[in-house]
Amino acid sequence: MRHLYTIIFILLFSFGSSIIAQTNYLPENLNLSYNGKFITHKHNPEYRNISDNGLYGVTYNIGNVTDEQREILNFKFYEQDKLVYSLKQLPGSDLYISNSGYIAVMNMNFHFKQELTIIIFDKLGMEIFNDSYVYASLFGFSPLGNKFVIGTEDKLTIVDLMESKTIHFACGSKFAFSPDETIFATSRENQLKVYQNHKLLRTINTDLFYPRGLTISNDINVAIIGKKELKIYSVYDGELISENTLKEYNSYRDLRIWNNRILAGVHFKLDGVSKGILQVFNLSGEILDTEEIAHKNYQTFNNSPKLKSTTTYDPIPWPFFPFDTIHKVWNHYEQHMGDGSGDWSYLHQGLDIEVPIDEPTYAVQEGWVKLVLTLGGAIYWRVAISPVQSSGYSDGWLYAHLVENSIQVDVGDYIEMHDYLGDIIYWSDDWGHIHFVNIKDQGEIWYYDDDEWGINFNPLLALTPNTDNVPPVIENFSSSSKFGFYVNETSNYLDSDDLYGDVDIVAKISEYHGTSEWEQPAFKTYYWLNKLPEDTAIFPKTLGQILNHQYPFYSGANYYPYADILYKKDYNHPSPPWMNWDRDYYQILTNNNGDSIIDLSEAQLAFPTADYPDGDYRIFVEAWDESGNMALDSMDITFDNFNTGIGEPGVSDLIEVKCYPNPAKEYVVFELSVLGSGFNVKENNEIRITDTFGQQVGVLPINNDKVVWDIRNINSGIYYYTLKSGNSIKSGKLIISK
Repeated sequence: MRHLYTIIFILLFSFGSSIIAQTNYLPENLNLSYNGKFITHKHNPEYRNISDNGLYGVTYNIGNVTDEQREILNFKFYEQDKLVYSLKQLPGSDLYISNSGYIAVMNMNFHFKQELTIIIFDKLGMEIFNDSYVYASLFGFSPLGNKFVIGTEDKLTIVDLMESKTIHFACGSKFAFSPDETIFATSRENQLKVYQNHKLLRTINTDLFYPRGLTISNDINVAIIGKKELKIYSVYDGELISENTLKEYNSYRDLRIWNNRILAGVHFKLDGVSKGILQVFNLSGEILDTEEIAHKNYQTFNNSPKLKSTTTYDPIPWPFFPFDTIHKVWNHYEQHMGDGSGDWSYLHQGLDIEVPIDEPTYAVQEGWVKLVLTLGGAIYWRVAISPVQSSGYSDGWLYAHLVENSIQVDVGDYIEMHDYLGDIIYWSDDWGHIHFVNIKDQGEIWYYDDDEWGINFNPLLALTPNTDNVPPVIENFSSSSKFGFYVNETSNYLDSDDLYGDVDIVAKISEYHGTSEWEQPAFKTYYWLNKLPEDTAIFPKTLGQILNHQYPFYSGANYYPYADILYKKDYNHPSPPWMNWDRDYYQILTNNNGDSIIDLSEAQLAFPTADYPDGDYRIFVEAWDESGNMALDSMDITFDNFNTGIGEPGVSDLIEVKCYPNPAKEYVVFELSVLGSGFNVKENNEIRITDTFGQQVGVLPINNDKVVWDIRNINSGIYYYTLKSGNSIKSGKLIISK
C-alpha cells in the first residue's frame, strides 16, 4: 500500500496537479489555493460559480466569444441545490454571487471605452440595479451579501441593495467589511482608512506601500498584509497591536476573519513547488497554528541563451512552453475589430494568443510586478511586469486572462525570465487565450485609473522565433477590380478606368500567421504607380501603413477613429466579426504621409489623380508580414480629369463650389461659379449628398447658380457633397449640427 501511495504522489508531481487538504480552522465552504488565495469550495462540481456560504450556485453555457466578451447562455440559479429561476442569456461575460443570493453581472460591451456596466439581479431573477463605470478594477459583495463594492480611479462605491442607495468613499486598492458590516476599511499604498456608519473613524499609516489584503473584526481590530508583514492595529487609538514577519520564500497573499480568528493565506514558491499555507491568529495577533493546505508542482527552466533579434526591439521568448516555438495567434496588433454590422469598429490593442485551458504562462522578461488586478470578474485577471522599478514612466509586458487562484506573483515581487506566472482562464468551453502586449505607465504600482497603459509596439516584432513562412494574399477587392477606389473620405466608389479627383486606394489583404486558421491583416503595405505604355515610374514606392503604431493611451474611445484611418468600413465592407476564421480586411493605402506615425489628420490624405496627366497607369501593391514574407500584385487604371498634361487645368478646376453655412442647422446653400469657359453649371448637373457610410441622402438638381437644401429633417452628422458632370467633379464635407 505504501508503494501505491508513492506512485500516486509521483504521478501528481509529474503532471503538476494540485493537492488540497481541509482543516478545522476554515469554514466548510472555504479553502486555500496553492498560491495562498482563499477559494470557495464547490460541493457541486457542475456549478460554474458559488456563493461563499455555499447556499447559492449557478450553471450556464458559454456561447459566442469576442476578444473581451463571452455570452452566458442557459443560466440557472440554485438555492440549496434547488432551481429558483433560469434565464436564456445573461447580459454580461462574468458574475459574482452574494451570500444572500444577489447576482452581479459584469457587462463588457463597451470595454474599448474602458466602460463596465454592472447589472444586479435579486434572488428571484429581477433586475434591481444597472449602472456603468469607467476604470473599474475592484469588486465584491459584503459578508452578509446585501452590498456590492465597485472601485474606480477616484472612489469606492458601495451599492446598498436593501436600501437602494449608493455611498461613496475615498479610492482604495483593497477593502473589507467587518462580519456584521458595521465597519468598512479601505487601503491604498500606506494609507489605511476605517469607517463606521459611513464616517471616517481613523486613518493609519501602515508603512506598507504594496498592501495585499486587509480584514477587520466586529470589535474593530484591523489586520493588513504586505509581502512579508502582517500587522494588526486597534482602530480606537491607531496603535500597532501585533506584527508578524515571514521568512524567505514565503509571502502573504490573502486575509479573512472567521470565528474570531484571523486567517492568513501564505504563498511558498521555490524550485518548482507552489504551496498554500494557512496561518491562524487570534484577534490580538497571537499565532495559533500553521498548516500546509495545498500544493502544486510546476516546471522550472533555466534562462534562455541570449536571443537574436531581427528588429530594433529586444527579443523575447514566447510566454508558453516550448518557448522557442511559434504559437497560435488569434487576434493581431491593430487588427480591425467589430460585429460585422458596418456601424462601428475599433483597433485591437494587443496580441491574442490561443492556448489550451489552464495552460501555464511564463514571464518573457525579468522585472518587477507592477499590477495584479481584474477589470470585471474572474476571467479578467491580469499581471504586468516591468524591467524597471521606478516612480516615473516605464514599459512592461501585460499578461491578461489568468486564473486568479493560480497567479504566482503580486505587486512588488521581482521575477526572472521563464518564471511561472499562472494559468490561462477558460474563454470558450474548449480553449483559452492570453491578451499580450507591451504597455507604458507611471509609478511603482500601475493602477487602472487613467488613459495610460499605452501600447508601445507590435509584440510579433519581439517574439522569437517568429518562423511564419506563409505570405499574405492580396485578394480581389471586387469581382471586377483588384483594388478599390473611392472619392476621398467617402463611400463613393469609382471605376478603375475613370478615376478623378482625390482618391482613396484600398486593398483587400489576408494573412495567416504560422499554422493559425485565424485570418489577419497585412503587417505592412506599400504602393507605387507607373505610367503606361512606357511603364515608367511616376509615383515612387510609398509606405501605405504599418501595423506597429504607438499609442500613449489605452482607451478604445481613442482607438475608434484610428480604425477609420487604417481600414475602409461601410455597410458593403463592414469590420470583420471576432470569431470568423475568414475575416475581410480592407486596408487603406493612402491615409498616410509616408511615415510610420499615425495621425487623425491623415484621413484627409488621398492620391491626387488630377496632379497627373490623363491616361493609363499601373498601380503596384506590396503586402508584408512580420516575418518578411511578401506578396505583390498590380492592376491597370485610368485617370480622367481632362488633364492633357501636368500643370494644365482640368474641367474640375474650372468650377468653384461654396457651401454655407457650414456647420448648418436648417438650410444649406451651394453657390456655383465658373472660372473658365466651356462648362455650363446648369446643364444636366446635380449635387449628390452622402453620409459617412456612403448612403445617398439627397440629390439636388441644379437650376441656377445657387441651390438651397432644406435640412430640417436631416440628422446631425458629417456628410459629403459631390458635383459631377461628365468627368468633372467637385466634392467637399458638410457638417450638420442641430
